Amino acid sequence: MSATSQHDFDSQKWRDSDYAERYFDIERPFLDAALRSSIGPTVLQLGQYLSQSVVEDFDLPLLIKTLSREQSSQSEADYSIVAADPAFLPFEPEAFSTVVLPHVLERHKLPHQVLRESHRVLMPEGHIVLTGFSPNSFIGVQRWLRPRAVCPGKYYSIGRVIDWLQLLGFEVVNRKMFHYAPISRSKRLRKTFRFFESAGDRWLPMTGGGYMISAKKRDPGSTLVGRVKLKKSKRKLVAATAAKTHTNRSKAPD
Repeated sequence: MSATSQHDFDSQKWRDSDYAERYFDIERPFLDAALRSSIGPTVLQLGQYLSQSVVEDFDLPLLIKTLSREQSSQSEADYSIVAADPAFLPFEPEAFSTVVLPHVLERHKLPHQVLRESHRVLMPEGHIVLTGFSPNSFIGVQRWLRPRAVCPGKYYSIGRVIDWLQLLGFEVVNRKMFHYAPISRSKRLRKTFRFFESAGDRWLPMTGGGYMISAKKRDPGSTLVGRVKLKKSKRKLVAATAAKTHTNRSKAPD
């Protein structure tokens, strides 16, 4: 089994675990809210969602998912499936109004190229919605202490991903961090760590284990509204007038 196949196998194994179910129970409302505010008629989802895709709940005229060749051959779905690498998409420029990347960057060797391709196939003023795991969190620590509890891959901080998006010309319109506690299957431990979930957003806003980012592709030509008319100011020449001087002439004596 190759390294890539082993990586996909480990991700699939985690996806089917109770750990993933606990995590996605918390992530799903944030992703759902982001999609409702930014989804368009033509949607491209890159990669296989690590849980049941919320995109499928929308009544969309066009939904295309890119999967690996093994995943596409096993899938039986109503939407269109294309076997493609997210870093090298077989689509025309500006073909989609929304691109969704659910936990794709940390599981791909070329995260920058994935974002470049997403930017290329996205329409001007279109939206990109992505989710990821944060290394600066309890979930990031669990990669070393309890690897089977978290999804394998290379985690990137939310600040770093935002920098990548802005360099490509995206405008971040929404960002959320969540899941401040470790991922656990134990009800007792989840109850113990409940304080982190309730206080994390207020006291530790940058230590969430997961994040959601929604960004808009800026259109350079959309900053001006209507036709701008520049009026040339004409300088008026004021005619010079002779100053009137009153001279008191004294009468000469007779």
